[in-house]
Amino acid sequence: MEFQKHVKVRQEKFGAVVFETLREKIFVTNESGAQILSLLQAGKEPEAVTNELSSMYDGDPAVIKKDVDEVISTLQESGIIKN
Repeated sequence: MEFQKHVKVRQEKFGAVVFETLREKIFVTNESGAQILSLLQAGKEPEAVTNELSSMYDGDPAVIKKDVDEVISTLQESGIIKN
């Protein structure tokens, strides 16, 4: 899973801003979404993202997996990442 070439991600204090330069759209995420984006940009697969976030937050992996899947789904529907 990789980001489209026309997508730029900038980390901010509140989370991240995703610039989709082809259609000139901006997406904003909170801190959790920024961490998911960062891990995906690093080449991690969704399962690895879920595992890493579960370890970081000592959270329920099922809940975190749902959040990761939702973010990925939104990114795919928006054309931010390739399948």
